[in-house]
Amino acid sequence: MPEQISIISGGVGGAKLVEGLYHTVDSKQLSVIPNVADDDEFYGLWVSPDVDTLLYTLSNRVNRDAGWGIAGDTLHLQSALTQLGRDSWMTLGDQDLATHITRSERLQRGQRPTDITTWLAAQSGIDCRVLLPTDDKWQTRIESSHGVLSMQQYFVKHRHQPTVKNLYHRNITTTGMSAEITPETQQALEHSDLIFIAPSNPLLSIGPTLAINGVRECLTNSSAKRVAVSPLIGGKAVKGPTAEVMTALGYRADVLGIADYYHGLIDTLVIDEQDQQHADALAQQGLEVIIMNTLMDDLTSRQRFARSLLDAIADQQAPRKTEVA
Repeated sequence: MPEQISIISGGVGGAKLVEGLYHTVDSKQLSVIPNVADDDEFYGLWVSPDVDTLLYTLSNRVNRDAGWGIAGDTLHLQSALTQLGRDSWMTLGDQDLATHITRSERLQRGQRPTDITTWLAAQSGIDCRVLLPTDDKWQTRIESSHGVLSMQQYFVKHRHQPTVKNLYHRNITTTGMSAEITPETQQALEHSDLIFIAPSNPLLSIGPTLAINGVRECLTNSSAKRVAVSPLIGGKAVKGPTAEVMTALGYRADVLGIADYYHGLIDTLVIDEQDQQHADALAQQGLEVIIMNTLMDDLTSRQRFARSLLDAIADQQAPRKTEVA
């Protein structure tokens, strides 16, 4: 079993693998690096959707039907805002708002976002490391048929229907086009024995983290085993616009497109059984290929997948026995 594992994650798909690993390995060995480029301000509060999805999932509070938010949450405040004529397309539950209020108050007091996230995780009883990739306010911008949109405008307000033409990232802390990796994340990546890229949307959920100064360099120079899990099954995403966005931005919407996007950053690509016809082509690109059932519907299947994946990686790394004639 690897001593230190890091996983770069984003969205609901990423949280599924993180949850499986969290309940399979010693959680203190695990560092989770979530996407922060979906973060934005709503109702005067700083909201971190992917971070909070992880916190709620790992503390078993998540609304499992939706994959995000808190189970059983109410919308009294949202309803009141609507009655006051507020444009309330971003739905935030009443319990969920407590997280955003607490985070925003601490940010206003000058606390580091990384330290706030560590505190929130501890308050939720989570004992793995949840490490922000940057302390900067780093946001995705999507050039689309509806103009330039934030991630939440594209995904929530417009239900990912606009045609994507291009995307870029900006640092609204410095009004620049770059952000810096945190020391904690750099250390985690540099000292990992195994690094996963979760089955998240490569361009919208993983790409923003890779675009932070220092992250790509850590992956490129790492001596760790680097493993990506494809978010596509038979060329389709379980949920969300992964295939559509990949096609729009010039990538094949299949596991070959996934491999192309992560070229030079991974050693192994995990693909679903429905995509095994691409295994030889991937191997010809120098990738090790693991073929599994990658659908993770519930906690049991997520744990089973995590255990099987770790076993498969261990089998790849084990020295081959020489047959005795």
